[in-house]
Amino acid sequence: MENLRDSIIVTADRMFQQFGIRSVSIDNVCTELRISKKTFYTYFTQKEDLIDSVLTFQREQNIDKYDKLFKNRNAIDSLIIIIREIKRNTDHESQRMCRDLEKYYPKINAKYELHQREIIRLGFEKNLLQGITEGYYREDLDVELISYFHSIQIKMMFEQMSQDVKKFSKKRVVDFIIDLIIHLIANEKGLKYIEEQAAHDNEK
Repeated sequence: MENLRDSIIVTADRMFQQFGIRSVSIDNVCTELRISKKTFYTYFTQKEDLIDSVLTFQREQNIDKYDKLFKNRNAIDSLIIIIREIKRNTDHESQRMCRDLEKYYPKINAKYELHQREIIRLGFEKNLLQGITEGYYREDLDVELISYFHSIQIKMMFEQMSQDVKKFSKKRVVDFIIDLIIHLIANEKGLKYIEEQAAHDNEK
């Protein structure tokens, strides 16, 4: 029966992203899955419970994706992936779903945003500690403060730049943020590695 709960979450996730949360009712989800509302309420007490479960599902999917992307990579390569993925996720977020979440379900949205920032913060913290251990990052870094700063600033920067009247290319924005962060945290060895990678990429 647990598989049915998962199917409800996956179906609702797809419908919320396509049509927005407000436009998708419990009846719509039940009709899509050909189940009764009585069956639905066996797993979810109300629509808000379903929304929360969908957001948890999305968060777990992202964590699993990051874990696979970082496997067998050094800290600098992983950091570049983190920044590019944050940008990619910002670009591909369903605007309908985000607007509805913010407007009609502010408490759930606040909880979701807090969790998102925490995931990004922990990701940066892990990356900084890895980079220090590998000898690519400065040993005198305030890991806790830098991680907290990046968890707030990066996604906000991407969102703000995408809304600005003067449009910046995605590559320019991503390259700028990568360069900014690398020069803040990398030591001489880290900067040399970046230069070598850039030279290698230019040769391709």
